[in-house]
Amino acid sequence: MNTAPMIKKYRETLIPGIISMLLMSGLLALLIITGYLFAANTDDRIATAARKSYIFQTYLKGDDIQIRSEDGAVTLLGTVAEKPHLSLAADTVADLPGVKRVDNRLAVRPLAPGDARGRRGQPHRPTIWPAKDLEVVTMLFTDKQP
Repeated sequence: MNTAPMIKKYRETLIPGIISMLLMSGLLALLIITGYLFAANTDDRIATAARKSYIFQTYLKGDDIQIRSEDGAVTLLGTVAEKPHLSLAADTVADLPGVKRVDNRLAVRPLAPGDARGRRGQPHRPTIWPAKDLEVVTMLFTDKQP
């Protein structure tokens, strides 16, 4: 029995098969490494975008909020001045690209004794309508002229 053609055919199919398996393994390793790098980059972008957002810069700037992101799962830690800021921070982060879920662990900072803090940490002052403004408002909502 002549085995030479069989050995030749075996070598012709085995070597390309091994080479293609090695190439596929290398590509798979490259994809896995790239995926981890991309996830870390995305997490950094999520935290940076949240801190630079208009809501955080304007309404939440006086609050102590830490943003931690891992594979698109964001955890908010710290304290805020008012109860509405809890949902404002979570909603702002949830709307960012790449965010899969938000774990809101923020707490409302307790008021210090004698602290009459209003919105955004400003002292609360009751609205007083000067007489001139009251006349204008009266004109707007009624047909009466002063």
